[in-house]
Amino acid sequence: MKTLLLAAFLAAPALAQAATGQECPSGNLLALRMPSTARVVGEVERATDGRVAPEGTSWNSPPAVVLNGAEGSITWDLGAPRAVRGVLVQGDANDRFPLSGSLDGVTFTPLGAIAALSDVAGLRTRTEIFPQAPAVRYLRLDPPEGDGFTSVAEVAAWCSLPKPWPPAFAVEAVPPPAPTLFTYWNDLTSRWWELLLALLGIGLVVAAARREHKRLFGGAAVVAVLTFFNFGAFHFGNYVHTWDTLHYYLGAKYFRELSYDRLYECLAVADAAESSRMPGLASRVARRTITNLRTNEMEPAAQILAHPERCTASFSAARWEQFRADVAWFRGRENAVRWEEISTDHGFNGTPVWLIAGSLLANLAPAGDGWILALTSIDLLYILALVAVIGWAFGLRSLAVSLLVLATFFPCRFFWTGGAFLRWDWLFFLAASVACLKKGRPWLGGMALGYAALLRIFPGLLAAGPVVAVLALVTRDGLKTGLRRPEVQAHLRFLAGAALAVALLVPASFAVTGGPEAYRAFLANTRKHQETPLTNHMGLRTVVSWRPAEVGRRLVDETATDPWGRWKEARLAAWRQARPFAALLAGAALVLLGRAARRRPEPWIAAALGVLWIAFAVELTSYYYMFILVPALLWVEKRAAAIALLALAAFSQLVSLGPLLGMPTWRDEQYTLISLATVLVFGGILAALGLLPSPAGGRGAGGEGSTGRRS
Repeated sequence: MKTLLLAAFLAAPALAQAATGQECPSGNLLALRMPSTARVVGEVERATDGRVAPEGTSWNSPPAVVLNGAEGSITWDLGAPRAVRGVLVQGDANDRFPLSGSLDGVTFTPLGAIAALSDVAGLRTRTEIFPQAPAVRYLRLDPPEGDGFTSVAEVAAWCSLPKPWPPAFAVEAVPPPAPTLFTYWNDLTSRWWELLLALLGIGLVVAAARREHKRLFGGAAVVAVLTFFNFGAFHFGNYVHTWDTLHYYLGAKYFRELSYDRLYECLAVADAAESSRMPGLASRVARRTITNLRTNEMEPAAQILAHPERCTASFSAARWEQFRADVAWFRGRENAVRWEEISTDHGFNGTPVWLIAGSLLANLAPAGDGWILALTSIDLLYILALVAVIGWAFGLRSLAVSLLVLATFFPCRFFWTGGAFLRWDWLFFLAASVACLKKGRPWLGGMALGYAALLRIFPGLLAAGPVVAVLALVTRDGLKTGLRRPEVQAHLRFLAGAALAVALLVPASFAVTGGPEAYRAFLANTRKHQETPLTNHMGLRTVVSWRPAEVGRRLVDETATDPWGRWKEARLAAWRQARPFAALLAGAALVLLGRAARRRPEPWIAAALGVLWIAFAVELTSYYYMFILVPALLWVEKRAAAIALLALAAFSQLVSLGPLLGMPTWRDEQYTLISLATVLVFGGILAALGLLPSPAGGRGAGGEGSTGRRS
């Protein structure tokens, strides 16, 4: 079909010539042609000299003509009216290049555009065919839409499309750029390092029986933390995660106006309101495709712009002006392509209890460099507190092991939620709940778990461990004897502490959210997300929903409004078929958890095992697997648990790199493979602790931090 369409496009100029009598030359209409007007920096003739730069060359390398900011444009006089059927542009990858034409050089009509690219950088060649293009004498490369740092190395146009299409151009030799830090330390090299660090961690754990290795564990803990933060490179050039922070800052600050379903609509309306100051932005908004946050389906923004009052009616005049100012700050920190893509995400999903802190902090000051940096730095304090609480309860060696697993597990890299607003609070309280159990403070641990569960819901699944442990011990010893066991008493206090936290925090959230209606909206939003498969979802559900004929590379349709629409539908259908089987496997994992809790009755062990069950019970986006650092603490009972988790981390990095022939390169397949390995490793740990006897004397392989039983 593509061949037939291309043949039709190639024949179109001849047919048009026969119908109109216009001349249609066969060559490049712009070859060596000087422009009639140009707003550029550099030698504008290089844009039509017939030579391109090597793909990926830096945007401002010598072959490129830098366009003059948001006003940069180039206009060529073709000498006579010509139908421009095909265009080739080699330009900066993350910019969109609109084209327009004119017969008189005064009134220009849009012809189309060269699309931006999101997965590559530097100078990249793209082409576009305009089969219905009108005849124009003047061809203009309009001001590009991007980050303001824009260039082109070659622009070519044809009336009669050459064969083959696209044609080849001479490649100009370009001296390599001067090396920088990110030449050597980048996303690719950091993943190789994380793989190596996981393997080194395995070696450290194997040698852990000798206490003189304590200094090595201290060094490993420091290296793990530095690795997680990319040795200070963060997002390889910036710390603040603007994309993620926008969702949580605006979602928290304007929750009463936006709820969970109006963020992207109001972003579009706020952008359109800038039409007098930024006319280019207003024209782009009309073409924008956004996620309808009521259905999670992709829709054009035009229908939203036709009724802006549906958004503005929920704001007071003062709050609307504050919202527009905050949106303008975030808009100024993203290029045009990413700004459009932000509205294709899945909105704000913080819980009503998360809003207690989130809304209070977000409303203290308008968005600005200093304030956003301060808000996104709170998570750094949570990481420091996390390190302190694990070290307090489990000791240096266990701390090092858990940090090594966290720092090397690909699904939870800094990339996802690092440098964002209150995205790691739940992790601290989850770890603190287990640490408090370890130190004999079940009430405090239960309250920490209750808060963690109210921050992100899924941490509450940890409670499956204590609940199953109580049932297992009471069943074995009888109700009266079982309830008197110190371990059972600790579990019950732990669960009571969690219930107390819920009882206190839920009513407190009403003051921020406006009442119980926020919970109904949150539940509806959660159900909607459960019915929206994502390429970076992980868990048992991800595994059982996989079908070899229904992967992204086979089903994605880039011409559709939602390119991944068919893939999502296939995943949902597969899940409906596989749900009974998944329930059976989750139940089996729960049985193993109960057996492990009965053999090893220390309360913290049951809680840590409950964290493993999360992968069987619910499907989560990859970055929530930061919880993996909690089951890593089980190494004090079973050294093989740490080895298995570090091997899993190394495997996840290898899958992400895909260096071997036949390995998946699409993210949906990679995360499915990582999910399979994760479920197998988690199940293996449950089986090892549930089917094998506890070590003599109650001491595990970890040595330090593996204290006797305490309730």
